[in-house]
Amino acid sequence: MSLLFFNPWNDLALASGDAHYTPPASAMQMAQDLRDLPQLWAPHDSRRLSVWGWSPLLVTQLREKGVDEALLPSAEQMAAYRAASSRQTAVRLLARWRERFPEAFGNGVLVGESKWCTTMQEVSAAVTAYGNEAMLKAPWSGSGRGVHPVHGGVSDKNLAWVTRTLQRQGGVEVEPSYNKVVDFAMEFWSENGQVRYEGLSLFTTTAGGVYSGNLVASEQEKEQRLVAYIPLEQLAEVRRQLTALLNEALSNELLPAWYTGPFGVDMMVVSALPLAKCAIHPLVELNLRMTMGWIAHLLARDLPYGQQSIFRIEQKGGKYRFVV
Repeated sequence: MSLLFFNPWNDLALASGDAHYTPPASAMQMAQDLRDLPQLWAPHDSRRLSVWGWSPLLVTQLREKGVDEALLPSAEQMAAYRAASSRQTAVRLLARWRERFPEAFGNGVLVGESKWCTTMQEVSAAVTAYGNEAMLKAPWSGSGRGVHPVHGGVSDKNLAWVTRTLQRQGGVEVEPSYNKVVDFAMEFWSENGQVRYEGLSLFTTTAGGVYSGNLVASEQEKEQRLVAYIPLEQLAEVRRQLTALLNEALSNELLPAWYTGPFGVDMMVVSALPLAKCAIHPLVELNLRMTMGWIAHLLARDLPYGQQSIFRIEQKGGKYRFVV
C-alpha cells in the first residue's frame, strides 16, 4: 500500500521556502478536485510515500498528519532538494553541457544558453547581450508561470517584476528568445544515486506558456512525431549525453542523491534560422518531481500501438478534472 499526496502548489511552496506557507485557494481547490490523480502514478506493489513534489511545507504537513519521520527528508536533504529545484540548476547544467560537448552546439545540432543574474544590472546586461529579445524566469515557478518575455529591452513592467523576484527569490534566469517549433521532454527516474531514462513526453502549452496537455502514445509514435524535425540518431545522442550529465550532477551533489522518484527535463525543437533547419534546445527546465509527462508516459503503457489520446487538466465551473 502507498501513501499518496497530490500537492500542486509545490513549486510555489519552494519559492516561499516557508514551512508554514499558505497555498493560494486555486491550488487548494485543484488538490481537492484532483485527489484521485496519484492513483495514475502511484505504485501498487509496495508501501512508500508517493508525493507530487517535496517542499518544507509538505514535510510540515505530513509530520502533523503523523507520517513516520523515517519517510520524510531531513532539513539538510530538503535544503539540497530546494536548491536543486531552482532554475539555477538548469543554467549550470546547460553550461556544463556546452563545456562537455562543444561540438554538438558548434555544429547546430543543439542550441541554448542562459545567464543567472542576482542584480538588476546583471539582468539588463544579459538582456542587452541577447539583442533585447529574451525570457526572464523566476527561480521557482511551475506550469509556465513565473516567465516574462522581453521585447525591445527591459520595460517598466519587466523592471518591477525583476525587482520583486530578486527581493523574494534572490535571482532571475535570463535566456534568449527562440523560435519554438514544438515542446517535448525526457523523463527520468532517480534512485540510489543513479538516474535512468524512462521515455519521451510530448506536450502543448498555451500562447502564454501554460501547460495544456500531453500526448499519450507509444514511444515509437512519439519518436515518429519528433523525427519530422530531428533525426532519430540525433535524439538518441541527446539522451545519451543528458543521462551522463545527470549522473555526474548526482555524484557532485548538484542534484540530491537521496531523492528517489521521477523527474523531467523540458526541451524544445527550435527553428535555427538563418540555417533553415531545426535544432534541439536540450535543457529549458528541470522539474525535480512528478510531472504530467510522467503520468502520460505511464498511461501509454496500457495503450496498443496506433492508439493515442490526450491527457489534460480541465477547469470548468470552478472545478478541476483530469481527462484522458
